[in-house]
Amino acid sequence: MRTINETLQPDVPYLVRQRLGPWITRLAQRVGQPEYRLRDTEYVGTVRRPLDEFTETLREHGFEWDPLAWYHQPPVGSEPDGSWTYQRAPLADRQIHVILIAHSPEYVDVFAHEEYNWLRHPIKHLRQVGIDREAGSEEMRRWLERHGMEVDDKSRRRRRVSHAIRDWYEDLVSRVR
Repeated sequence: MRTINETLQPDVPYLVRQRLGPWITRLAQRVGQPEYRLRDTEYVGTVRRPLDEFTETLREHGFEWDPLAWYHQPPVGSEPDGSWTYQRAPLADRQIHVILIAHSPEYVDVFAHEEYNWLRHPIKHLRQVGIDREAGSEEMRRWLERHGMEVDDKSRRRRRVSHAIRDWYEDLVSRVR
Protein backbone atom coordinates (compact mmCIF):
# COMPACT_ATOMS: atom_id res chain seq x y z
CA MET A 1 0.00 0.00 0.00
CA ARG A 2 1.34 3.45 -0.87
CA THR A 3 1.95 6.04 1.79
CA ILE A 4 0.42 9.49 1.57
CA ASN A 5 3.74 11.01 0.42
CA GLU A 6 4.03 8.78 -2.64
CA THR A 7 2.68 10.13 -5.91
CA LEU A 8 2.64 9.12 -9.53
CA GLN A 9 5.00 11.90 -10.59
CA PRO A 10 7.31 10.64 -13.34
CA ASP A 11 10.68 9.67 -11.87
CA VAL A 12 13.03 11.19 -14.42
CA PRO A 13 11.27 14.57 -14.90
CA TYR A 14 10.76 14.83 -11.14
CA LEU A 15 14.45 14.21 -10.43
CA VAL A 16 15.53 16.59 -13.18
CA ARG A 17 13.18 19.24 -11.74
CA GLN A 18 14.66 18.73 -8.27
CA ARG A 19 18.22 19.11 -9.57
CA LEU A 20 17.44 22.12 -11.77
CA GLY A 21 15.08 23.70 -9.23
CA PRO A 22 17.48 26.40 -7.94
CA TRP A 23 18.41 27.44 -11.50
CA ILE A 24 14.74 27.52 -12.57
CA THR A 25 13.91 29.58 -9.48
CA ARG A 26 16.57 32.19 -10.29
CA LEU A 27 15.35 32.42 -13.88
CA ALA A 28 11.70 32.66 -12.80
CA GLN A 29 12.52 35.42 -10.32
CA ARG A 30 14.03 37.49 -13.14
CA VAL A 31 11.05 37.20 -15.49
CA GLY A 32 8.10 36.37 -13.25
CA GLN A 33 6.85 35.28 -9.88
CA PRO A 34 7.92 31.72 -9.03
CA GLU A 35 5.79 31.52 -5.89
CA TYR A 36 2.05 31.41 -5.99
CA ARG A 37 -0.23 31.43 -2.97
CA LEU A 38 -3.40 29.41 -3.46
CA ARG A 39 -6.59 31.30 -2.65
CA ASP A 40 -9.86 30.09 -1.17
CA THR A 41 -11.56 31.03 -4.47
CA GLU A 42 -9.49 28.29 -6.14
CA TYR A 43 -10.77 25.61 -3.80
CA VAL A 44 -12.70 23.08 -5.87
CA GLY A 45 -13.50 20.70 -3.05
CA THR A 46 -12.37 17.60 -1.25
CA VAL A 47 -12.54 14.29 -3.07
CA ARG A 48 -12.67 11.10 -1.07
CA ARG A 49 -10.17 9.05 -3.02
CA PRO A 50 -6.54 7.97 -2.53
CA LEU A 51 -4.02 10.33 -4.13
CA ASP A 52 -2.49 7.72 -6.45
CA GLU A 53 -5.92 6.64 -7.72
CA PHE A 54 -7.00 10.25 -8.25
CA THR A 55 -3.85 11.20 -10.16
CA GLU A 56 -4.20 8.11 -12.34
CA THR A 57 -7.75 9.21 -13.22
CA LEU A 58 -6.46 12.66 -14.16
CA ARG A 59 -3.76 11.11 -16.35
CA GLU A 60 -6.28 8.82 -18.08
CA HIS A 61 -8.37 11.86 -19.03
CA GLY A 62 -5.62 13.96 -20.57
CA PHE A 63 -4.18 15.85 -17.60
CA GLU A 64 -0.40 16.02 -17.47
CA TRP A 65 1.92 16.32 -14.49
CA ASP A 66 3.44 19.80 -14.57
CA PRO A 67 7.16 19.72 -13.76
CA LEU A 68 7.45 23.53 -13.85
CA ALA A 69 4.76 24.24 -11.28
CA TRP A 70 6.62 23.77 -8.06
CA TYR A 71 6.02 26.72 -5.79
CA HIS A 72 2.35 26.63 -4.85
CA GLN A 73 1.67 27.54 -1.26
CA PRO A 74 -1.68 26.35 0.08
CA PRO A 75 -3.56 28.54 2.55
CA VAL A 76 -3.49 25.71 5.11
CA GLY A 77 0.30 25.51 5.23
CA SER A 78 0.68 21.95 3.96
CA GLU A 79 2.74 20.99 0.93
CA PRO A 80 1.08 20.29 -2.43
CA ASP A 81 1.15 16.66 -3.56
CA GLY A 82 0.80 17.26 -7.24
CA SER A 83 0.38 19.84 -9.93
CA TRP A 84 -1.48 18.92 -13.13
CA THR A 85 -2.49 20.82 -16.24
CA TYR A 86 -5.07 20.25 -18.93
CA GLN A 87 -5.06 21.93 -22.33
CA ARG A 88 -7.66 21.22 -25.00
CA ALA A 89 -4.75 21.17 -27.49
CA PRO A 90 -0.98 21.32 -26.87
CA LEU A 91 -0.79 24.97 -27.96
CA ALA A 92 -4.17 26.07 -26.63
CA ASP A 93 -4.30 29.66 -25.42
CA ARG A 94 -5.40 28.73 -21.89
CA GLN A 95 -5.10 25.76 -19.58
CA ILE A 96 -6.64 24.48 -16.36
CA HIS A 97 -4.07 24.11 -13.60
CA VAL A 98 -4.98 21.71 -10.79
CA ILE A 99 -3.11 21.50 -7.48
CA LEU A 100 -3.67 18.52 -5.19
CA ILE A 101 -3.14 18.35 -1.43
CA ALA A 102 -3.59 14.99 0.29
CA HIS A 103 -4.41 15.54 3.95
CA SER A 104 -4.92 11.85 4.62
CA PRO A 105 -4.74 8.58 2.69
CA GLU A 106 -8.46 8.94 1.91
CA TYR A 107 -8.99 12.64 1.14
CA VAL A 108 -7.53 14.93 -1.52
CA ASP A 109 -8.16 18.68 -1.55
CA VAL A 110 -8.38 19.98 -5.10
CA PHE A 111 -7.55 23.57 -6.07
CA ALA A 112 -7.73 24.89 -9.64
CA HIS A 113 -7.41 28.02 -11.72
CA GLU A 114 -7.47 28.87 -15.39
CA GLU A 115 -4.32 30.50 -16.73
CA TYR A 116 -2.30 31.11 -19.86
CA ASN A 117 -0.78 27.93 -21.29
CA TRP A 118 2.89 27.91 -20.30
CA LEU A 119 3.90 26.36 -23.64
CA ARG A 120 2.28 29.09 -25.73
CA HIS A 121 2.65 32.12 -23.42
CA PRO A 122 5.64 31.41 -21.14
CA ILE A 123 6.18 35.04 -20.03
CA LYS A 124 2.48 35.72 -19.31
CA HIS A 125 2.39 32.42 -17.45
CA LEU A 126 5.47 33.23 -15.35
CA ARG A 127 4.17 36.71 -14.56
CA GLN A 128 0.80 35.22 -13.59
CA VAL A 129 -1.12 37.45 -15.99
CA GLY A 130 -4.82 36.70 -16.47
CA ILE A 131 -5.33 34.01 -13.84
CA ASP A 132 -9.05 33.29 -13.43
CA ARG A 133 -9.49 31.48 -10.13
CA GLU A 134 -13.25 31.18 -10.10
CA ALA A 135 -13.55 29.94 -13.69
CA GLY A 136 -10.89 27.28 -13.15
CA SER A 137 -12.40 26.14 -9.88
CA GLU A 138 -15.91 25.92 -11.32
CA GLU A 139 -14.74 24.11 -14.46
CA MET A 140 -12.79 21.54 -12.44
CA ARG A 141 -15.74 20.97 -10.08
CA ARG A 142 -17.98 20.29 -13.10
CA TRP A 143 -15.34 17.95 -14.53
CA LEU A 144 -15.18 15.95 -11.29
CA GLU A 145 -18.96 15.66 -11.10
CA ARG A 146 -19.19 14.58 -14.77
CA HIS A 147 -16.71 11.81 -13.97
CA GLY A 148 -18.77 10.54 -11.05
CA MET A 149 -16.67 11.95 -8.23
CA GLU A 150 -18.48 13.36 -5.25
CA VAL A 151 -17.04 16.74 -4.28
CA ASP A 152 -17.35 18.17 -0.77
CA ASP A 153 -17.04 21.93 -1.21
CA LYS A 154 -17.64 23.02 2.38
CA SER A 155 -15.30 25.52 3.99
CA ARG A 156 -12.03 24.20 5.40
CA ARG A 157 -13.22 24.41 9.01
CA ARG A 158 -16.51 22.62 8.25
CA ARG A 159 -14.65 19.97 6.25
CA ARG A 160 -12.22 19.27 9.08
CA VAL A 161 -15.04 18.77 11.54
CA SER A 162 -17.04 16.70 9.04
CA HIS A 163 -14.04 14.49 8.18
CA ALA A 164 -13.12 14.01 11.83
CA ILE A 165 -16.68 12.93 12.66
CA ARG A 166 -16.86 10.62 9.64
CA ASP A 167 -13.46 9.05 10.42
CA TRP A 168 -14.39 8.64 14.10
CA TYR A 169 -17.71 7.01 13.14
CA GLU A 170 -16.06 4.64 10.64
CA ASP A 171 -13.46 3.69 13.24
CA LEU A 172 -16.22 3.07 15.80
CA VAL A 173 -18.21 0.91 13.38
CA SER A 174 -15.13 -1.14 12.44
CA ARG A 175 -14.39 -1.83 16.14
CA VAL A 176 -17.97 -2.94 16.79
CA ARG A 177 -17.81 -5.47 13.94
